[in-house]
Amino acid sequence: MNLDNINNQAFEKPILKLMYVHLLYIFVQIKFIRMTFKALAAVAASSVIMASCGEAPKEAAADTESAANEISTEAVVTYKAEDKSKVNWSGEVAGVYGHEGYVHLDDGTLEVQGDKIIGGTFVVDMTNIVPTDSSYEYNEQSHPDILASHLATEDFFHTGEYPTSTFVITNVEGNTVTGNLTVRGNTNEETMMIEEFKTEGDEVMMTGKMVFDRQNYNVSWVHFMKDMILSDDISITYSLVAKKS
Repeated sequence: MNLDNINNQAFEKPILKLMYVHLLYIFVQIKFIRMTFKALAAVAASSVIMASCGEAPKEAAADTESAANEISTEAVVTYKAEDKSKVNWSGEVAGVYGHEGYVHLDDGTLEVQGDKIIGGTFVVDMTNIVPTDSSYEYNEQSHPDILASHLATEDFFHTGEYPTSTFVITNVEGNTVTGNLTVRGNTNEETMMIEEFKTEGDEVMMTGKMVFDRQNYNVSWVHFMKDMILSDDISITYSLVAKKS
């Protein structure tokens, strides 16, 4: 029997042709549906991966924002310097001797947030320079009062025209304080290192040390003796005792 002849005869009948076309259509539809499901599954998997990758940065950003809000909500407390605050100074004639003493803090404030210093201003009375060292012969040419008078002249701090010096805090990083120091009308950025900072009740105590170059402030006297070289470095130690205002 010839199968080709049978197939040809079968397709000549309309009903058989219709059934064949219908089955072919169903087969194509099933294949299309399978391909569609595979595509949708791939898209869904990609979405899950993208979502999981995006969650960590969002959570990290939320944590950072929360931490920032916690810091910013802490109240800033201002403390005002008390009379027992003072500023110690020292200078040296290189390799020979040195002088030291103190001046009074005329006015001072310290701004504290939590347990951190964030700002402050110190105003020093330069009209009352008190030497405390013993490098004198105690005669008409070498005496603490003579040194104090000389430091007040135009050779040094010219206190008749510039009765105060100031230090204004502009930034604090750890124990390093940056600020603007004004001496004799000249302002420069200087750095102070905090050596001690603590709170007791309504009081704060801070000790900070700074070394500055006097030449930057027109404090440029040169010793009249060749072998006596006056150091350009002046050391300042702020000893602040302040009460909550």
